[in-house]
Amino acid sequence: MIPTHSRRRSIKFPDAKPIPLAILVSIGFIDCFAILKPIEVSIQAWRLFVIFLTTITGLILGPLPVGAWAFVCLTIYVLTKTQSIKTTFAAFTNEVIRLIVVSFFFNRGFMKTGLGDRLAVYFVILLGKSTLGLAYGLAFCEVIISPAMPSAIVGSI
Repeated sequence: MIPTHSRRRSIKFPDAKPIPLAILVSIGFIDCFAILKPIEVSIQAWRLFVIFLTTITGLILGPLPVGAWAFVCLTIYVLTKTQSIKTTFAAFTNEVIRLIVVSFFFNRGFMKTGLGDRLAVYFVILLGKSTLGLAYGLAFCEVIISPAMPSAIVGSI
């Protein structure tokens, strides 16, 4: 029996925004091919500039979630042979980078589980009998949670 319709499944990206993605792809192509590179700049440096510009613009416009967009730009960086894979991933062996990534994971966990809010409520219940106690309770809560939080701006990302 010959099927009368195609059984192909389309891939859907629910968080993708097609208009900003099209704008970013056009920015990348225009910067790479339409704008003449300065004579003093090597091809490798020009590619790196174009990928950097597209990455930063993508973080502002948000065509994909931040992690997905970073992965796409890193993949383009490797596929265009701007640098080798070994050199590209050498920065990920740095302890500071790993510390930053782990702190973002902790932050996401605190936000999803509401641990910070619950901890603050417990401190307010224990020490919130007076205004000074309330201030101390919230300060202690911040002291406990702050080593694992990268910044207050992360919640908006």
